[in-house]
Amino acid sequence: MNRDTIFHLPEGSKETTFYYDDSLPALPLPKLAHTLKRYFESLKPFGTPEELNNSKRVIEHFRTGVGAKLHAILEEKAKHEKNWVSKWWEDYAYLTLRMPLIPYCMMAQPLMFDTVGLECIPENFLKGAAICCTVNMRFWSMIRKETLRPIVSADKSIIFSSDLYKKLFNTCRIPGLEMDKIVSHFKTEADGPCPSHVLALYKGRIFKIEGLHDNGDMLSAQDFLLHFQQIQCKVDSEIANHPRVALLTHDDRTTWARNRNHLLELTENNRNALLDIESAISLFSLDTNCPDDYSDLAVKTLIGDLHSRWGDKSCATVFFPNGKLGCLGEHSCYDGSISMSVSLYAMLTLVEEGIPDWTIPPKKLVQPVELILDVDDEIRLEIDRMQTVSDKMQNCIGVTVDQFKSYGKDYIKSKRIHPDSWAQTALLLAYYRLHGSFAPTYETAMMRQFYKGRTETCRSCSIETVNFINAMEDAREATSTKASLFRVAANRQNELMNEARKGNGFDRHLFGLWCVAYDEGLPIPEFYDDPLYSKSGGGGNFILSTSTLGFTINCGFVAPMCMDGYGCFYSILSDTLWYMFSAYKDSDVTSCRKLQAAFCQAMEDIRCIMDAEVAGTKL
Repeated sequence: MNRDTIFHLPEGSKETTFYYDDSLPALPLPKLAHTLKRYFESLKPFGTPEELNNSKRVIEHFRTGVGAKLHAILEEKAKHEKNWVSKWWEDYAYLTLRMPLIPYCMMAQPLMFDTVGLECIPENFLKGAAICCTVNMRFWSMIRKETLRPIVSADKSIIFSSDLYKKLFNTCRIPGLEMDKIVSHFKTEADGPCPSHVLALYKGRIFKIEGLHDNGDMLSAQDFLLHFQQIQCKVDSEIANHPRVALLTHDDRTTWARNRNHLLELTENNRNALLDIESAISLFSLDTNCPDDYSDLAVKTLIGDLHSRWGDKSCATVFFPNGKLGCLGEHSCYDGSISMSVSLYAMLTLVEEGIPDWTIPPKKLVQPVELILDVDDEIRLEIDRMQTVSDKMQNCIGVTVDQFKSYGKDYIKSKRIHPDSWAQTALLLAYYRLHGSFAPTYETAMMRQFYKGRTETCRSCSIETVNFINAMEDAREATSTKASLFRVAANRQNELMNEARKGNGFDRHLFGLWCVAYDEGLPIPEFYDDPLYSKSGGGGNFILSTSTLGFTINCGFVAPMCMDGYGCFYSILSDTLWYMFSAYKDSDVTSCRKLQAAFCQAMEDIRCIMDAEVAGTKL
């Protein structure tokens, strides 16, 4: 998810969607000494003097011993691969995880169309589904025809990879007994034919809708509306006991892999149906819940009616009977910056074109095809078990969605501080006030300016942040000192982010060295067992998992990395800041609503010290 504004090249540009991808620079590989120096600096907020001295010893032993050998192997790999971490990241950061994809590996986004004057359509929510289906098909068509222009930075000096768009549509994460795999059926027109159907799930029943007419034209909103009406009428009018196989996709990955293999072995019909499901452009879920507000919408988008989710699909749009809607994205396939571009395109399309004329009749009366999988007693028992599991999942995560209205980007920039650095420092202050400790913090640094680049970690909690928070909580400290230390902390966070985005981060490098040892069958070095490695966030132990989503109304979230952690995501507008905080309800430590209150208070308190910066008085 991006930090700064990015743009698509304008219409009329000759560059096609993937025009620059092969020529983008290789992912840099930092020097080992540089990585270890930066890593040690990141430990300082979390260790005692004794712990830091031990870590220094462990780091030096690693640098002069096995670390140097692992780095030499990695250097050789980087000579032959333009992105030395890409396959490892996909395999070991995502595909080996055995947890259910919902809620742990899904990106969710409540679509807040009404904030820009696009009201919901509660009198017939199927109209909203039909509109979004046409917009979705258009975006798919642009990528197929490669007419979606490459993305560039605000000053057009940096071009970003479009490679992740190839896994946005027609893609599925296939469960494996030990490791999943991503299977994409997507092809550009230059590469050949591509499946052109979509899926609709309603009350556990699965329907296939062909997205193109015989002449190749895309279905209109009126066409899709008729399909959805037929599906709703058929399901609601029949007393059918079709097996709700979609529930099985929400199991742990190994168990789902066994059940999927069993389904494949049962009948040829199952093999054909699963291929139709997994190769579909995208999924449209007709949910049965009616979310009350944005927070409830966020939760229900992720863990609402699980009968209407096929957990493996790369992207899905969820529609609710009261007209609200949201989106889901499977994180191993692509990152949040891709999700944001799709939702922004949908919002701009609706603003420019408005609501379709529903009096125009559909072009052709075609019925959707229901996909019914054959099951035996073994699968029926598994579906019954998953019904109980899914019922428990309904209450596993809490999300709060709101906006901080006192100020936004314009005010922050008037203080000559990057808006994201301001928000990150406020988050760390809020966490400290709530929990009395400093949070190891992950912030996404986008790396798509490199060949097949995805993300790097920016560790926002620096020793400069610690100094600011200590001063902020000291009533004896002068306001001018607090303001000065805030400025130092925010500027340091900005430096860390810029370094990470240039390829000078260290988390992916340390991850790569671990992967070398693992792949070579070597013992995992003592370095990774150092208590401060995990205490500072290493190995996916970041208490705050954060991303700035840019400067538009679009905002999404993922579940926290840790049981006692938070997911913190925000979008910074001119005069306000939208945020989404997530936390696990099973945690006895966290509360997203308490963090929300602490964050808003931190934002107010920081403004007070910055407004009084020159005065030098105590608050």
